[in-house]
Amino acid sequence: MSSRLLFFLVILFYGWKVTSQKESLSTKYREDQFYISFGLQLQQENISGFKQNGFSNNFQVGFVRDIPLNSKGQAAIGLGIGYAYNQLISNLHFESMGNNAIFSIAEKEENRQTFSSLIIPLSFRFRTSLPDKTDFWRVYFGLKYQIKFSEHYHPFYSKPFDSNFIRKNNTSIFLSMGYNTWNMFVESDLNSIYKSTAKLSDGSNLKLQTLKLGLIFFIF
Repeated sequence: MSSRLLFFLVILFYGWKVTSQKESLSTKYREDQFYISFGLQLQQENISGFKQNGFSNNFQVGFVRDIPLNSKGQAAIGLGIGYAYNQLISNLHFESMGNNAIFSIAEKEENRQTFSSLIIPLSFRFRTSLPDKTDFWRVYFGLKYQIKFSEHYHPFYSKPFDSNFIRKNNTSIFLSMGYNTWNMFVESDLNSIYKSTAKLSDGSNLKLQTLKLGLIFFIF
């Protein structure tokens, strides 16, 4: 188990334990424990000729344990677990698989890379809510630890196949803000989504990060 994952799990367990011990003595309330989001993914890279030849998207759903930090419940920490589905469309063309996965650029192709992720979010939450006030402003920000699985590559001209190009563990930073139902979010990977064994045909590393932009909906 990686040290970063262990860190997230320890914080998650400790937060739930402390909250459950104090729950009966506290007048604090919780908000926004379930979420669902839909976003556009912008692929950030430095590859000559690279193009996003299609709509790359992201879907997330999850549960967050809201842990209030003050008596009014307007500041909190959020710890949770979620699921994400990612689809990236570009002109990255898979050529061969040996010790390394080799890619090239095919200008007019629309190749799809899809994968799922187990998400462990840690957030700091600030809002103008009250126990009897359901319409309020919110600003949430933090980190998400991602564990990737169910990875598939869909070539433009042939059948999809199970792939092994994507980095299995990654971390992103995120920010969401809004009022009542409508909230916008931005999320950025801290590392390339591809493994170090993914190369371009000229021998250079395939470095590509994503920037997600979209809407997030919170449910009490």
